[in-house]
Amino acid sequence: MRNLIGRIVFVYTAIMVAGFFILTYPILLLFIIHPRLYPLAHKYRQIWGWFLIIVCGLWPVVKYQRRLSRKKKYVFVPNHSSYLDIVTCACLLPGTLSFMAKKELLNIPLFGIFFRTIDIPVDRKSNAGSHRAFIEAGKRLAKGMNILIFPEGTIPAHTPELGRFKIGAFRLAIEQGAEIVPVSIPDNHNRLPDGKFMAFPGKMRMTIHRPLPTAHLNPNDAEALKDEVYRIIEEALIEKGAIPTKNV
Repeated sequence: MRNLIGRIVFVYTAIMVAGFFILTYPILLLFIIHPRLYPLAHKYRQIWGWFLIIVCGLWPVVKYQRRLSRKKKYVFVPNHSSYLDIVTCACLLPGTLSFMAKKELLNIPLFGIFFRTIDIPVDRKSNAGSHRAFIEAGKRLAKGMNILIFPEGTIPAHTPELGRFKIGAFRLAIEQGAEIVPVSIPDNHNRLPDGKFMAFPGKMRMTIHRPLPTAHLNPNDAEALKDEVYRIIEEALIEKGAIPTKNV
C-alpha cells in the first residue's frame, strides 16, 4: 500500500510541476537573456521549487548553526541522496546559487536550460573542460553568486551513507578565498528515493553548518578540509538518524 501511495504522489506531483513549468516557461526565457538577470532566473527556480514542495506535501525544517553574511562568498557542499536535493538547496539556501554538476544534466528536457545559463556544467572526462568550469565558478563568485557542489559527484548506490568526496569543491574554495559551508540533508532519500519513481510527503530537514574559512589555507590543505567537511556531515546524518553509528 505504501508503494502504491508513493507512486500516486509521484505521478500527481510530476504532472502538476511539469505543467507549472511549461506554463511559466516564457517568463524564464526572459530572465536568462543576460547574466545580469540570472538572480531573477534563480528566483524563478525557487518559485518553481516551492510549488513542488507544496504539491508533494513536504515541510522544510531549516537550522542555521550560524547566520551567513551577504557580503561573503560561499561554496556550499551538501550530501547527495536524492534528486530532491537540488530543489531543496535551490529553495532553502541563501543568495543566488550556481550549481556545478555533470554536463549530462544539459540533456534534461526543459530543466537543462538552467545548466546552459545560470548553472555550470562540468565535463568530468576532460581535464580541460573541468578547468574551464572552475574558472567560470571563480567568475561567478566574484560577481556575488554562491556556488553549490555535491562533493560526492553523484547519488551513491549505498545512499544515505556518504560516498567518497571529490577534492574539486575544496580546492575551489581555497583558491577563491571563499568560505565553505557543509550542508546536511538527512530525509530526502525517504521523500524521493533515487530511481524508484515514488514520492512521499513528510518532513524535509536541512542543517546549514557553520562556515569554514579558507583564507588562511593553501592548496595543500584541500585534503584536510575535505576530511573535515566529510566528518561534519556524517556526524550530522548520524545524529538525525539517517545513518547508523556503526558506519562511522
